[in-house]
Amino acid sequence: MMNVLVTGADGQLSNCLEDLSGAYPDINFTYKTIDQLDITDRDQIKKAFDESPYNYCINCAAYTAVDKAETDSQTAMEVNVLGASYLAEACRSYSTTLIHISTDFIFDGKKSEPYLESDKPNPLGVYGESKYQGELRIQEILDQFYIIRTSWLYSEHGNNFMKTMLRLAAEREELNVVNDQHGTPTYARDLARAIVTIIQNTNKEYGIYHYSNEGETTWFEFTESIFKQSNIDIRLNPIPTSEYPTPAKRPSYSVLDLGKIKRVFPKIEIKNWKDSLTEALINYNMNTLQQTAVTAAIRAGKAIMEVYDSEFAIEYKDDKSPLTLADKNANSIINDHLRPTDVPIISEENKQVDYDIRKGWTSCWVVDPVDGTKEFIKRNGEFTVNIAMVKDGQPQFGVIYVPASRVLYFGDSEKKQAFRVELNDHTPDLEYILSHKENLRPKDKDNVTQVVGSRSHMNDETLQFINKLESGGESVEIVSKGSSLKFCLVAEGKADIYPRFAPTMEWDTAAGQAICNAVGVEVINRETNGPLLYNKENLLNPWFLVKK
Repeated sequence: MMNVLVTGADGQLSNCLEDLSGAYPDINFTYKTIDQLDITDRDQIKKAFDESPYNYCINCAAYTAVDKAETDSQTAMEVNVLGASYLAEACRSYSTTLIHISTDFIFDGKKSEPYLESDKPNPLGVYGESKYQGELRIQEILDQFYIIRTSWLYSEHGNNFMKTMLRLAAEREELNVVNDQHGTPTYARDLARAIVTIIQNTNKEYGIYHYSNEGETTWFEFTESIFKQSNIDIRLNPIPTSEYPTPAKRPSYSVLDLGKIKRVFPKIEIKNWKDSLTEALINYNMNTLQQTAVTAAIRAGKAIMEVYDSEFAIEYKDDKSPLTLADKNANSIINDHLRPTDVPIISEENKQVDYDIRKGWTSCWVVDPVDGTKEFIKRNGEFTVNIAMVKDGQPQFGVIYVPASRVLYFGDSEKKQAFRVELNDHTPDLEYILSHKENLRPKDKDNVTQVVGSRSHMNDETLQFINKLESGGESVEIVSKGSSLKFCLVAEGKADIYPRFAPTMEWDTAAGQAICNAVGVEVINRETNGPLLYNKENLLNPWFLVKK
């Protein structure tokens, strides 16, 4: 087991390390916030190293307020120089390898080609100078170190450029962004992966390395991509640096040469910044509520399968619908995950809240802990966990988990993104989910119209609908599925249309509707020809039709 200390916990890089740590069971990460370990306090550092032997120390602690550093140079120097030197001393005493994060700001930006590790630093401001001096102190004190210079770091965590632009876009109709500073945005999760690869590498070539994503852009072009991928319509104006003066001067060109790290560590995957931005935006959207829903669904699925693989009793509710221990256990787990979000919950297995209270909810969770209990009892595997976030009567995002096959579907109807991923086990590993997801795409029209029919609810009205299609000259094929999997079949292109002319409740459909809407598939109320609405006074759905 490799023991790794991470300083500066709660920052964006340390949070990204924590997000992916589940994929590396042979590495034991210990995270220390500034309250737990102030790197400017030599005694605290000694105590931390005395408590546990560490093979590596990843120093994510830094003073990064670039403009504020111009008037608060003492603090910047204490953290970035003194703190770095104290950590280097401790690493030397305990034979620990230090991985220290530095910055492109140590260069003046006067080059017109990517900076090499051997290029002479010439910082333009206090922040860059403090980081450069920290590098020098580490090299004076320690032999076992990796100094990793990176650029334009952003992620779904903490404060960074991507999140600032998304926030400003929600507040304003127009934005001015600098278009004459050139560099490379670096997704912190990619940097975290690179760091883990270095730790796992048996070839210990210590020294200074440059790491960023591939490619070159400007802040304006970066913002354009953020908004385009987020479907944000806003007037964006390119401006020169001279029109946006800041206390600290920025390098006009700070692209880093990646040749050395590619050569020494060939297993490190370096993505183009545009591809990484796509992943970051998905992760940003999932980071809070959606990630909570994904985690809740998968963990509920695990509990469901524990009952599924055993002998279980069947109860019947007042409406004659079946109930098992799986429904109860899954509902308890989901409630435990969703309650801390402070968003009210509508669940099939919860006591329903009076409409006089519910009608004031602008947002709510809509949950079916086990959708397809009849399929569960039949042990055919076609049952799901459904969790949806509803805002103003419409499903915003949905999660459908199929415990028997460990298949996860999730989609955001506002971002127009929906995915499918097959899990190895019932583990909500976001790193694995994001790296193995597949885009959902509805079916293009062909010679055969595939109609989804329920295994348990194929009635006369549905048969009449199918007969009408056939009498109109269409060749019809019936695709039979249980539970909310019927929505998924249409969303992923395995069927054309799903008519539901039988009773359903809101928790049966909300997650499926969100996933379908995310890929351009409509869920149409047969009475109004509009979408199904949620958090109604009567939670019973009208008949509906799912089609592209």
